[in-house]
Amino acid sequence: MSAESQVTSKATQAGVELAFDESLYPRDAVFGAAYSLLDRCFVHLDRDGSKLLVHLRAKPGVSLAADQLAGEFEAEALAQAWRREIIKENQALIESVTARVLGGAAGAPGLDELLGEDLGDLGDAFDDPLGIAVSWEEKYGKKDQAAAKDEPEAGAAGDAGETKA
Repeated sequence: MSAESQVTSKATQAGVELAFDESLYPRDAVFGAAYSLLDRCFVHLDRDGSKLLVHLRAKPGVSLAADQLAGEFEAEALAQAWRREIIKENQALIESVTARVLGGAAGAPGLDELLGEDLGDLGDAFDDPLGIAVSWEEKYGKKDQAAAKDEPEAGAAGDAGETKA
């Protein structure tokens, strides 16, 4: 880091003028800092070569000195530049999370959507080598209803064999 400051400020009659080196403070970061101070001061942005010039003037009723405005603006510009770097580094993660959130907001797919989807080559995914998915009737056979009527019921056979004395 050089002995020269990256941000220069100079007090004016109306407020304060800041000059930012655009190679250190991207234009987006300076714009974001300007936006964040709009409730307390008037902001005028200009350019002088590779420097971004920011003129700040406190709004009526706001009791901030010029050096306080300059300090807040510098801190906010630095924070905006840092946020920009964090977003750039984590762009893929942010996009992934956003896609999942928006996909989940759509809800579960309906039956028509599921039936219309191509499942591709699933191979032996639906094979049943143990016979677990086979119904009872398929596995052991269904009794004939006529054969079931010919067999006496257990309770009825017991009653018929008893005699009263």
